[in-house]
Amino acid sequence: MRAAFLLALLILPARGSAFTSAPEQKAAARPAIGAKVADFTFQDIAGPSHSLYGYKDKKAIVLVFVGTECPIANLYLPRLAELHKQYAARGVQFLAVNANDQDSAAAVAAHARERKLPFTVCKDAEHKAADALGARRTPEVFVLDSSHVIRYRGRIDDQYGYTYRRPAPLHNDLKDALDALLAGKPIRTPETEVRGCLIGRDRK
Repeated sequence: MRAAFLLALLILPARGSAFTSAPEQKAAARPAIGAKVADFTFQDIAGPSHSLYGYKDKKAIVLVFVGTECPIANLYLPRLAELHKQYAARGVQFLAVNANDQDSAAAVAAHARERKLPFTVCKDAEHKAADALGARRTPEVFVLDSSHVIRYRGRIDDQYGYTYRRPAPLHNDLKDALDALLAGKPIRTPETEVRGCLIGRDRK
């Protein structure tokens, strides 16, 4: 019963969005794997705004959509911090993007401080990043190559789900995608299903 209740909470729109707003339907059409993403800007919680195309010296960019109250997204934050430490020196830029309408910039900043996130955290107040990538859930991940082409979209791994927590993941999808991309090899599984909370989209 408890598991079913948790499942219902996770698949419904995030707190603060209207029940009938159908946030997943409001998301822009999803670009295909292999599509080039147009440039967009978003606000760093530390102050400056960033342009996607401003990361010119990076071999890959990992954008992960997060929410302050999404249980699954929060479970994955330590894992993302670990991956950042492993791959930053190899030319991979990690960006956490909060596109939830119900999460204020102040709440996003406080959440990042609490969780001690070691990479850039941004507020996507106008859904520019979410729309450009077709993001729908947290924690959904997008891996772009140096030409801003989508090479992977989906989950971080399969350790956490709606009704389970494994001791360790069976499939390290994001890590495998980064290893293949950095080695110049095709990504074996370029798209996976994401289990998490819908991005809150209250706009009409």
